[in-house]
Amino acid sequence: MRSSGSNCLTRVVVDDGFDLEVGQLQSVMQRIQHSLRDIPASQREYIANALLNVAVTRMVKEAGSALTASILVRLGDVVATGNEAPDPERAIDLSRLDG
Repeated sequence: MRSSGSNCLTRVVVDDGFDLEVGQLQSVMQRIQHSLRDIPASQREYIANALLNVAVTRMVKEAGSALTASILVRLGDVVATGNEAPDPERAIDLSRLDG
């Protein structure tokens, strides 16, 4: 989901530029992780919900409801079949369903 005329990366797609996009995504994720340190302790319990709301709203706006739902189903599959929480600074492969 790239904005027109922008280099902003908000999802990983599988194509010839996969490694480059993963690198860009990891860079953005690291910046977000660093910025979260400034949130007061009393508000930290709301971080996950706030980030999810921002992400889903942006995804629906840029990619539409059907594609967003498909991505979220794949994300749900990754979470449901994983033994551990995903690394917060590593991209999650959403290119296929495991089940």
